[in-house]
Order: sequence, then C-alpha cells, then structure tokens
Amino acid sequence: MGMSKSVKIILSLVLVVFLALAATKTEAKVIDYRGLSRGDHSRNCDRANPASCKKQEANPYRRGCETTLHCRGGTPDNPKR
Repeated sequence: MGMSKSVKIILSLVLVVFLALAATKTEAKVIDYRGLSRGDHSRNCDRANPASCKKQEANPYRRGCETTLHCRGGTPDNPKR
C-alpha cells in the first residue's frame, strides 16, 4: 500500500518550504565597544552626575517560605542551631 499521489506532493512541498526557510540567513547586529564600555549602568549615567549611576537590585531577596511557617530554623520555642 503506497501513499497517494496528493500526499506525496504535499509532503514534497512541505519539505521544500522547510529547506527554503532553513537556508535563509539573518544578519545579527554587531555589538560595538561603546555599548560594552557602559556596562550595567543606565544611559543617564555619566561622570558629571554619579548619583544616577547606582545599580538597582534585579531580584530582591525573598525567603523560600513564609516566616510564620518556621521552615528555616524550627519553631519559636525550639529553634535550630
């Protein structure tokens, strides 16, 4: 039992389209040294205004559980050491 002719044509077309999309090249942007020299500071950061150069904390610390559950350190009556 072979495939019907229409199924073969559809699969062939899908393969051609896939190969055409895989062969296309995308041009990536070049990272210049001007952007690298700035580092993690904002665009407003400059030597004339150093207060604007302060880094902000990306992910503030949070406990893994609620304080009332005492999952780090035992119960208030019997703390772990």
